[in-house]
Amino acid sequence: MISIVPAHAGIIYSNDFETNTNGFSDNATGILPTNNTGGNSIWLGGDTSFSNRGVILTLNGLTVGNVYDIAFDLYLGGSWDGSGSFGPDYFWLESSSAGMLVHATFVNDFPMGQSGKTQTYSDATPLGDGGEQVARSGVDVVRGFPIYYFGHGAGNPMLSFTAGSMTEFLTFRSLDWQRINGEYFAIDNVAISTKTLAGITTSVPEPAPLALLGLGLMGLGISRKRRA
Repeated sequence: MISIVPAHAGIIYSNDFETNTNGFSDNATGILPTNNTGGNSIWLGGDTSFSNRGVILTLNGLTVGNVYDIAFDLYLGGSWDGSGSFGPDYFWLESSSAGMLVHATFVNDFPMGQSGKTQTYSDATPLGDGGEQVARSGVDVVRGFPIYYFGHGAGNPMLSFTAGSMTEFLTFRSLDWQRINGEYFAIDNVAISTKTLAGITTSVPEPAPLALLGLGLMGLGISRKRRA
């Protein structure tokens, strides 16, 4: 008998960019806030270089069919205008196995002359398919510009993909249809983990069935001896 026993979740990749940018297609970093109390850290893209462009994380050695969770912090700097007349200003996260995981417009403030509801992102609808929201819906930190948490924190979206191959490409990207470098993004505290690893164990008969089997064989031996 063979049974599948789930294993504990494991981190397969993590990076806070304090020492390196391993795995990413760009190494541009800079210092940005992390919270509302004065904390700062190094962010990938913190030098404002990720404007109207993307950066790719390559993951190797995955197990096909396993589910992997994604956590990261997203910093949105500049004049993100949502879906209004000065946009649309998109941020998205795309998985090479699962497609779009985040695909929505974001608003940092209320642009002059625009409606108050021009953001399509919310924690409940990271694909932007839940209608228009107010500016900064789902924001976790506001210190100058907003920070959104993914994969951790109360009420924030849990993002995941099922690996379709041993290599996965995760694309973090902004898109401003105005082609103006007035909006940029940065990411920090990226962690990829799996909770679907499995181990194979073999089970053996319990002691009671073994004892009964032994008694049966003994009885058979005695019966043959008496006949002889």
